Amino acid sequence: INTSGSSSPWSRVIMEKPYGRDLDSAQELNRIVGEVLGEDQVYRIDHYLGKETVQNILVARFGNTIFEPLWNRKYVDHIQITAAEAIGVEGRGRFYDQTGVIRDMVQSHLLQVLSLCTMEAPLSFAADDIRDKRVEVLRSLRQITGSQVFEDVIFGQYRGYRDEANVAADSRTPTYTAMKCFIDNWRWQGVPFFLRVGKQLRARMTEVSVVFRPVPLCLFGRDEVCQQLESNVLTIRIQPDEGIDLKIVSKRAGDSLDVR
Repeated sequence: INTSGSSSPWSRVIMEKPYGRDLDSAQELNRIVGEVLGEDQVYRIDHYLGKETVQNILVARFGNTIFEPLWNRKYVDHIQITAAEAIGVEGRGRFYDQTGVIRDMVQSHLLQVLSLCTMEAPLSFAADDIRDKRVEVLRSLRQITGSQVFEDVIFGQYRGYRDEANVAADSRTPTYTAMKCFIDNWRWQGVPFFLRVGKQLRARMTEVSVVFRPVPLCLFGRDEVCQQLESNVLTIRIQPDEGIDLKIVSKRAGDSLDVR
């Protein structure tokens, strides 16, 4: 860019993740790019943020009055974020074996979605204001360290992964992980967040499920009815069938008192 004379103030460069392999390499890449372009000319992106339903998360939260009063530890029991892929590494064996599921999906895509679901309201919809609130909530993520890793994190590898081209025969690179996280701030203290992601799973599906707390008291008098009561769930479907669903409890049609 620099040698071609294309680094004029109107030039823009979009850089998609992975942006370096670790903090040191990312900082070095920043330094090199900064020698050629100004910060306002560089756009570092995660393509998950381009998905229509991901872009809709903030609009659903802050464009509708019904959600915000409930969007906190008083009413939310837990939140699940799932990214399931039916495919394997698809010819990317060398890259994936050096990267693994944490670098490939968790620290990028899933944390981006988590931050949008949990951030405070920004001052405006400007990029810098949204970024600041996302950084704020990510800084509140509780670190999983020591023996807690064995309690809150599961790793797995799909059968046949070691037979993929350019994958080490004794590879221990995980292709699946499930973990429980917490955000230590006023809004979310004590609410668990369950992140799940993996390859070669039963179906391709990415979604966020906000599971609300159960009712404090069953008023319907019959044990079998009370046992049928389930939590309300707001599901944000990112792919393949994009949309937002709200699950509520209602009475079944008929003379008897049955709920669904």
